[in-house]
Amino acid sequence: MPAVVACHVVSGEADFLVEIAVPDLAAYEQVLLDEVLAIGPVRDVRSTFAIRTVLSRGPLPVDHRRLGG
Repeated sequence: MPAVVACHVVSGEADFLVEIAVPDLAAYEQVLLDEVLAIGPVRDVRSTFAIRTVLSRGPLPVDHRRLGG
């Protein structure tokens, strides 16, 4: 899916959090109906929209060399 920016496995009510970037609501509707809901095991979708970015500091400063031992 070209609109997907990131996909996260999450805890809580949902199993995944998928971030997508689209130019408008019509494009969002197309991605939702034609791509996301077309995935067989997908049973439920909940949408949240960012209204504006208040603060963005870029990627977290994680030292990947230390992860996993």
